[in-house]
Amino acid sequence: MEGEENRDDRTVTGRVVAVLDAVAARGEPVGLADLTREVGIPKPTVRRIAADLVARRMLERGPDGRYRLGPHLLDLGSRAALQQGLLTAATPHVQDLFARTGEIAWVCRISDGSISFMAMAFGANRAPDVRRGEWPNDPRSPALQGSALGRVLLAERPDLLDGLHGRPPAPQTPRGTTSWPRFLDELKEVRDTAVAVEHEQIHLGFSCVATGVRDPGGALIGCLGVTGRTGRLSTRSMARLLRVAAEDITRGAETLLEPPRPPEGRQPS
Repeated sequence: MEGEENRDDRTVTGRVVAVLDAVAARGEPVGLADLTREVGIPKPTVRRIAADLVARRMLERGPDGRYRLGPHLLDLGSRAALQQGLLTAATPHVQDLFARTGEIAWVCRISDGSISFMAMAFGANRAPDVRRGEWPNDPRSPALQGSALGRVLLAERPDLLDGLHGRPPAPQTPRGTTSWPRFLDELKEVRDTAVAVEHEQIHLGFSCVATGVRDPGGALIGCLGVTGRTGRLSTRSMARLLRVAAEDITRGAETLLEPPRPPEGRQPS
C-alpha cells in the first residue's frame, strides 16, 4: 500500500521529503486529505509542513487548496543539473591538464559565494602535497583571498570584495600582497585576462594558475586550475590551456543540459 511505502520515520527531514515526494509522484495537484493518506503522517503535521514549503516556494497552493511543486524546486533542479553537467564536462579536462603538466589539476563549483572542489587529478609524487596543502573554501578566508581561485571569485563578485572593507588579504607567505591598491590591480588583471596567477603567496615553492568556468548565460559557476611547483608551470602556456578548456567545459555543460532531440522526421509530442 502507498501508506506503507511512505512510512513516517518521525524525522523532520524525512517528513518534508515524504510530502515533496508524494506531491511529485501525483503529477497533478493534490489535496490535503489525499496527501495525508499517501504520506502516513498526521493531518495537522502535513498541513504545517505544506504551509512551510509554500512559504519557501517549494510548493504552491492553488485556489482550490491543492498542492503542486513550486518554482524554488525548479530552480534547485536546474542548478543540480548544471552542477552534474559541470562535473561531467570538466572531468576529462582535469585529467588532460594533469597529463600535460604532471601537476595538480582541479575544478571546483562556485555557488552563492560558497566553494566546493568537485574533481582533482594528480600523481603519486604530488599526493603528499595534496594531503599537506590547505584547500580553503571560505571566501572570507585570508588564504582564499590570496589564492588564484580567490582572485577569480573576488574579481567577479564586487559584493564579496566590498566585504573586505579596504583590507588587503593577510599574507600567508613573505610573497603575499600587503597593499590594497596592488591587490585591486591584481583583480583588474584577472578581469582583463580571465586568468589569475599566484606565485608562492599561499605556500612557498608552489604556484597556481586558474580561470573561471561559466554557464551558458555567462555567470560564473566554477573555477578550473593547476597548482604545482614554482618553476615547472609556464604561466603563459597554462593560461591559454585553461581558457580553452574552460570554454570547452561551458559548451559541454550546455550540451548536457539540452533536451534530447527527436529522431529526424519526427516532431516532439
